Amino acid sequence: MLDYLATIYKISNNNASSGANKVTTTALAERMHVSTAAASSMLKRLEESRFVERSGADGIRLTEQGQLAALQLIRRHRLLEVFLLDVMKFTWDQVDVEAHRLEHAISVEFEDRMDKLCGYPTHCPHGDPIPAKDGKLPVEQLVSLVDMQIGQQGVLQRVGITDARVLRYLSNLKLTPGRTVTLIELAPFNGPVTLELTLDARTELNDSSAQASQILGSELAEQLFVMPL
Repeated sequence: MLDYLATIYKISNNNASSGANKVTTTALAERMHVSTAAASSMLKRLEESRFVERSGADGIRLTEQGQLAALQLIRRHRLLEVFLLDVMKFTWDQVDVEAHRLEHAISVEFEDRMDKLCGYPTHCPHGDPIPAKDGKLPVEQLVSLVDMQIGQQGVLQRVGITDARVLRYLSNLKLTPGRTVTLIELAPFNGPVTLELTLDARTELNDSSAQASQILGSELAEQLFVMPL
């Protein structure tokens, strides 16, 4: 049940950033990898428990109670990702799947100790903010790479994809949160995006695998969010 709430929150949040705010049963079923009938059945239970509200015009909306439950699960998941990366030494492309396996099994005390052990992190390894215990999230003014101006510089803050293959690809390109990039070229008609990476003079300038210039497809670039400088 909680997985549905967290997924509704994420879809709604992503839609809002693109100018829409409607969550449909079909979209939810696709994200949960279930049939539309199964999603409808769960939504009925969630509505009866007052976690969601449904209307034809507005689609599916979380109630205040539903949003808090969703954010509490998201907090636990993202804390687990940090723990798995920093303490257990998993790679950033592995932590999402492992966190899903663990998030319903740990206690609140375990969560609190994990938070302290990791130094009270504010973001997960992919750059998503970690909600506070009361569900509050920081307001971040990030923009997608494709919305930057030519010549504009920014720091990569968030990767909106958890697919392990994509994350490994981005790692190979040295495109991980914290990297400073400059938009060099944005081809028209959803064409490729050319970036210049600022390399670390101490550790990367002599690394033959580190390239200062990288070219990405527009669909991938849309999912990379930066803090403009």
